Amino acid sequence: MSRNKAADLFNPGCPLVALGTSSNNDTLGEILKFGIQCGFRVLNISDEHNNSQLIGSSLHSLITGGFVTRQDLFISFKITKLQNIRRLESQINEHLKMRNMNYFDLIIVEHSSFIEKDMLKVWKVLEKLHFSRSVRNIGLSGFTISQMKYILSVAVIKPFAVQALFNPYSVNLELIKFCQNEDLLLFAMSPLDYQKSERKLQSENAVSRTAYNHSVSPVQILLAWAIQSQTLPVVQTLNFDHIKENIMLSDVKLSENEMEDINRLSGVS
Repeated sequence: MSRNKAADLFNPGCPLVALGTSSNNDTLGEILKFGIQCGFRVLNISDEHNNSQLIGSSLHSLITGGFVTRQDLFISFKITKLQNIRRLESQINEHLKMRNMNYFDLIIVEHSSFIEKDMLKVWKVLEKLHFSRSVRNIGLSGFTISQMKYILSVAVIKPFAVQALFNPYSVNLELIKFCQNEDLLLFAMSPLDYQKSERKLQSENAVSRTAYNHSVSPVQILLAWAIQSQTLPVVQTLNFDHIKENIMLSDVKLSENEMEDINRLSGVS
């Protein structure tokens, strides 16, 4: 198995797990501070949770307080509400201003936020932002493989990442192969809490048995599986104990047989 692309992107020793910020709960600021203190360096934020000022003020205080530098962080911003293509550049600059930032390390555009015929126009605006250094990398969410191939065929700045649902119940082998062939980092959404009918992912025998054998939790096994599947899992929690659990993965290495046992949960291994 080839090396996880994420391992080459961040500082040595940086945990290959991203911290999501989908809440506007008052404790989010403390969660961000605690997560960064525990070692999280990749943050996943979005325009859909009405928490821009809370995130901005929290990160500003962490950076000015010396807990972390901006350069140590990799901040991914997902845009789901495209107001107007002509205003896209100013819209993104407004999002930066609201969060006290000069740039996003990655901007992910949601396909459903614009109509099909505008795909190229949207990409060209994002490329312009890239050349101005307001956006360092560009990513995709909700695109079909044929749509991504089209972007790759016309783009000056190639896509950097893809965001998609990914866990042992939901494995898209075609997407995984495509990302590997095109050197795209796959952000794995919902890697832990996905439920299939009455079955719960963390209670599956393949997961719980492997957790027992490694003396770790089922959550840690699922995250290790996602990382060894060459993805960057994105976790969401407002629980301080879960923050620590999600980051303590350095010693969890699954064997090929253990990976295969968990792969079989998807029915497509």
